[in-house]
Amino acid sequence: MKLLPTSFRLSRKLLIILAGVTVLTGASGAAAIFVGRDVLLGPPAEEVSGAACTTVTTVRLDRNGQHWLRKYVRSEAKDGEVRIKTALRVAGAVSNAEEADLYQVILLDTAGPVNRADMRGRAIGAEVLFARDPSAIPGMAAPFVARYTAGTPAQNGEFYGERKELSLDEIKTIVTAMKEREDCIDPNAEETETAKAGHGEAKDEGGHAAETKAESEHASAQDGSHEVAAAGH
Repeated sequence: MKLLPTSFRLSRKLLIILAGVTVLTGASGAAAIFVGRDVLLGPPAEEVSGAACTTVTTVRLDRNGQHWLRKYVRSEAKDGEVRIKTALRVAGAVSNAEEADLYQVILLDTAGPVNRADMRGRAIGAEVLFARDPSAIPGMAAPFVARYTAGTPAQNGEFYGERKELSLDEIKTIVTAMKEREDCIDPNAEETETAKAGHGEAKDEGGHAAETKAESEHASAQDGSHEVAAAGH
């Protein structure tokens, strides 16, 4: 086998190209060890905007001419600071999507209660209240109230840690750092779209009889929603 001569040297241009490839492929990992991942890539998304969540239910109340919106969500977030960031993110998303005088986001653990009547007390891992005009809301002295329970939830989804409330400066710092304000995934919305599609197919196939049946089912659903709203009061 013929060996390269000892006088062989790589050109300056080739050396620059090889150095660039090394940086792109392997140097970032080495640099992260010495500099730190957060410096190079930024902190993980959960540390900025909270974790993924799922909508349980949204309750809309009319109180003395005001519209209050209360949203219950679930998340697998085990860290209290991640939970409160999640609730703040969702409050921002909801306030951008709907008009209300008071927004309330209640975050539960995935193992928490199923019945809405039980979604209180130790079942609450984080809670956020937001009002654009807090002076109009009884008991509110600032636009935001944000509190959470530190520590991980128990197996039944209840929280027994220290209760903490954020200052307005802390809330401002968290909200300002958020680049994305995504709402929770709403499985009920997908079911609604499926029901609408099924309703259209039933009308096409069954004619007037199918339409009458669908209207009857729609009326029953409306009665049920009125009962839920009444329970919320």
